[in-house]
Amino acid sequence: MVTRKRKSKSTKRSPHEAHQHYLRGTALEEADAKAARVAYEECLAGDCTHLNARINLGRLLHLEGLLQEAEAIYRASEERDAILFFNLGIVLEDRGQHRQAIEAYRAALAHDPGMADAHYNLSRLHEEAGETQAAFRHLLTYRRLSTV
Repeated sequence: MVTRKRKSKSTKRSPHEAHQHYLRGTALEEADAKAARVAYEECLAGDCTHLNARINLGRLLHLEGLLQEAEAIYRASEERDAILFFNLGIVLEDRGQHRQAIEAYRAALAHDPGMADAHYNLSRLHEEAGETQAAFRHLLTYRRLSTV
């Protein structure tokens, strides 16, 4: 008697199916943030490189006060992106890790030198650290960028 192995059902989703979860998440955010979070998690389970799902999930985790989880979501990204690094900087600030936040904001600016809010946050953090020259430099850049 020959026995056959059953094929286990794969939970791997196609990129199209994963993107559909992302779209569902964006549609749900206003009405049901927890359901949106689940949709983003399902998207990332099918396509772990989906940058926008990762950014949105990290933001929702942050808003729920799940800072460590949000940080992990951002850091797990293989793609480097200004918004991702900016959001990571905010999470790190909220966790009291100001030096790491500065590095995250600098990484955001490496990808988008015109990101005015990153300059503002760097100015504030440098000022708190007593680094007045760096604070002033970033404040001037922020003011120049925000009046354009």
